[in-house]
Amino acid sequence: MNSNGGQMLRIKALVDTGASRSVISKTLSEKLGSFIPSERAYDVRTAEKEGRLKIVGHCITRMVFQGVEVPGEVIFEVAENLREDVQLAIGRPEMDAWDIVFTPEGPKPRKRPIEFEII
Repeated sequence: MNSNGGQMLRIKALVDTGASRSVISKTLSEKLGSFIPSERAYDVRTAEKEGRLKIVGHCITRMVFQGVEVPGEVIFEVAENLREDVQLAIGRPEMDAWDIVFTPEGPKPRKRPIEFEII
C-alpha cells in the first residue's frame, strides 16, 4: 500500500470471498495519512454472530496486490473496530474489479493489464 507521502507499507490482507465490502482499520488508514472521516458513522453486519463493524470514514490509496499494481486509486471503508489481527480485508467487489483468480498457492491477480471499453 502506498501512503500519501509516497511511502510503501507491506501488509498482510485477509481476502474474504464472502465479504460484500472491503475495509481497512482506522489505525492503518491513519498511518497511511489517508483517513477521511465521515460526517456520520454507521454499522455494518458481519458474518460473525452479532458481529458489527463501525464504519467511521474512507481511505483512498494506491495498492500493489501480489506484485501487480492495482489500476487507479483504491477506496476502502474505514472500521474503527476491525479485529486486531486483521488490518485490511478485501471483499468480493475488489476481487472482481482487480480480476483476482484463486490458485492452489492462494489468490493472485491475472498477470495482464485490466482492459476497459469506452463506448
